[in-house]
Amino acid sequence: MKRMLALAAILALAIAVPVAAGEKEVKLTGYITDEYCGAKNANADGAGCAKACANKGSEMAIYADGKMYRLSDKKTALEHLGYEVVVTGTIQEDGSVKVATIAKAEKKA
Repeated sequence: MKRMLALAAILALAIAVPVAAGEKEVKLTGYITDEYCGAKNANADGAGCAKACANKGSEMAIYADGKMYRLSDKKTALEHLGYEVVVTGTIQEDGSVKVATIAKAEKKA
């Protein structure tokens, strides 16, 4: 019985480690936009258009560091249109971000 439990524990770790190893934690600062309009709506003025596109089915993304990252949490992303945000989460194998948090960025002094 102890051998079975030990084998089960080893097997569980062997499966879990590769999954976690493929994910990279990130903290991205930028503007929420939609994938259709992309960077051109990654600003305060593009919020209305990004919301309209999202309501038509476009996925939500953050434009940060000159790159678009698709976000896993569309509902929370829609609540943060029109101002700079900080998104924390993990990069998935497909390049999208599994969102942990989205918060309004602090204004720079």
